[in-house]
Amino acid sequence: MQALLCHCCHLREIPSEKIEKLRTNMHKGVDTVCDHLQNNREDQVQLALIEMENLVTEDLLDVVDAHLQSNNQESTPLLLKDQEELRSEIRYRHQKPSGPDLETEDPVAQQPGETFWQKVCRWFQGMLHRLKQTWQKVWNWVKEKVAAFCSTMVDLWNIIESFFSSVAHWVSTSQAS
Repeated sequence: MQALLCHCCHLREIPSEKIEKLRTNMHKGVDTVCDHLQNNREDQVQLALIEMENLVTEDLLDVVDAHLQSNNQESTPLLLKDQEELRSEIRYRHQKPSGPDLETEDPVAQQPGETFWQKVCRWFQGMLHRLKQTWQKVWNWVKEKVAAFCSTMVDLWNIIESFFSSVAHWVSTSQAS
């Protein structure tokens, strides 16, 4: 896992403490779930999974935020409001008073005669599915912001080009006079 986190994409550009926090929270979450697995306590396993999912989601958002701040310091103040809206939207789903219901929000339906271990596996798969949905929301948000920035730059270039074309036209017509 560590090798995967260290060598992915551009993680070297993200402060190492953010990656370490993500890694630590994932390990703590798995340890907590495993502790509850020993007691075969479904309710405790569910709570531990919900807590781990919430921590990983927050850490994911912190990593994205740290990357934006370290690479886009000029535009970061402009994105703060948007980042907070994204965080609020994602937190709402993860931190509603009752938390996610692992039985009703799983992508795979409960099977009749399912064992405790099969349920736990399904819950983990559901958590991974929800984390992937969160990541997709973050990814779409970043693409939207980049697209908006690119559109603004094209508009700005068109204004500059139009202005200097007008000046060039004015100079060429003035010369003829």
